Amino acid sequence: MRIKTTVLSIIERTKDTWSFRFTKPEGFKYLPGQYMFVSVPNNGGLLTKPLSISSSPHEDFLEVTKRLTGHDFSNAMAGLHVGDEVYIDGPHGSFTFMGEYSKVGMLAGGIGITPLISMIKYCTHAGIHSNIILLYGNRSEDNIPFFEELAQLSKENKNFKVFHTLSRAGEAWKGRRGHVDSEMIKEFIPDYGGRVFYVSGPPGLVKDCAQHLRSLGVSEERIKTENFTGY
Repeated sequence: MRIKTTVLSIIERTKDTWSFRFTKPEGFKYLPGQYMFVSVPNNGGLLTKPLSISSSPHEDFLEVTKRLTGHDFSNAMAGLHVGDEVYIDGPHGSFTFMGEYSKVGMLAGGIGITPLISMIKYCTHAGIHSNIILLYGNRSEDNIPFFEELAQLSKENKNFKVFHTLSRAGEAWKGRRGHVDSEMIKEFIPDYGGRVFYVSGPPGLVKDCAQHLRSLGVSEERIKTENFTGY
């Protein structure tokens, strides 16, 4: 069922990745990691796509974060202003985490961070003691959504660590370079055999990372995935 909501604020996370905060309808409950369908007015009709919720259930607003791709839905989102009305339908999805596992590994690429940051914020706020290690791949230094937020969460939550790797890093970048692979997983998540993994990002990245985990002996039931296609 579609529910009407209103744009509260728009936050530029990177040059081409924006967060949109909406009023949270009374009684709207969701789990960290779930998504909802967002319908945006366009030429007298509605354009609808599923978007992961990047806010945490404890927050008093709903937030989705979108990479601006130039496609019709993306352009409609980019054209929103504070006070505009949109429609939501949800929540949906089973890619969730609320502290069920004591040790978790997260592998993300680009906009795939959105369900994971909801989980991390929730665990931090709720004081959940699950140990979480995030390995996050992006293109360049100026293209890392939630860079400051993740750094702050790692300070607030002693059980959370984040490591970044860039595929097109500039000369000044001091961190890791390249795509997430099995060697990187072994380096940053050495106890990978005892963790449940959440893998989120573009389909190619998700497929590759899941295969890297399998090659390391991580069983299928310990690999949870969420694919993000561009629109």
